[in-house]
Amino acid sequence: MRVKPLLSIIIISYNVKDFIDPCLNSILADKKLDFSLNPDSDLIPSELIIIDNASSDTSPALIKSYLKKHPQYSCVTFLPQAKNLGFSQANNLGAKTAQGNYLLFLNPDTIVLHSAISQTLEWLSSHPEAACATAQLLNNDKSIQPSGGFFPNLKNLATWSLNLDDLPLVNTIIGPIHPHSPTFGLAPSNFYLKDHPQDWITGAFMLWRRYAFKSIGGFDPKYFMYGEELELFYRLRLAHPELSVWYLIGPQIIHLGGGSAKAKFHPLLSEYKGILAFFTKHRPTQLPKARVLIKINCLAHLWLYRLLLRFNTASLYSQTLRQL
Repeated sequence: MRVKPLLSIIIISYNVKDFIDPCLNSILADKKLDFSLNPDSDLIPSELIIIDNASSDTSPALIKSYLKKHPQYSCVTFLPQAKNLGFSQANNLGAKTAQGNYLLFLNPDTIVLHSAISQTLEWLSSHPEAACATAQLLNNDKSIQPSGGFFPNLKNLATWSLNLDDLPLVNTIIGPIHPHSPTFGLAPSNFYLKDHPQDWITGAFMLWRRYAFKSIGGFDPKYFMYGEELELFYRLRLAHPELSVWYLIGPQIIHLGGGSAKAKFHPLLSEYKGILAFFTKHRPTQLPKARVLIKINCLAHLWLYRLLLRFNTASLYSQTLRQL
């Protein structure tokens, strides 16, 4: 007789044929996880849930083939969808299907290093004041990849939109939406070099206490992609100010980035829409000023790419300006 899983790992796939095998292999490399739900095992009882968002490549077939070849994944649920639900709705479906007390939302374009999953779970289980935790994200070359930061407000949106946050000391005075990495030009930051609580984290690796995620209703399904984490963690702050969100440097993952996005726009352009959606929902009186600041940033990038003769990218900013 199987035991109930303690951990549910939820992966949303969309055209990830080049990424899914390394991701699943790296999960299996965490020797503290047990996907057989064997009652006699001393390991962490775990389940894997994969939602495929109507991939147009061979991802679904490759996932099925991989699972057949790896019987270690005996507790697995694969749910191919007839249409692309988007990041938020697909993750909500995964959470609804999950049985674990902890929910790990993991991007398929990630490679888990050094048992990062069980490390993060052990830390979170021993810190009841934390609702969610993330690992340190690395680029493919092992340099630190920024992950989350401070909630948007007119001050940090202004410094970001006017590129003032690229100057020394500015980010120490005004908490930035996106703190810089330790190797960033004129304004390097040590933000990601130590364990600490922060307002929000990116969705590549988010380990949640199930009750906390469920208590705020999960992701807002109106967010298709980009900005959904900001909005989710802001609702957590409103509902549970006593709970914190933690960034940990011990556990690490490689996040290749963009593996499942295939966005029509440059990621920055999609982020504009996510930030404006945040102000629309949570700070509507500040929305007009936020929109002006976003337009300034977009216009600056438009002229920069024109000067660099990158007309394809410039045209994307031009299109976005007309939509803002």
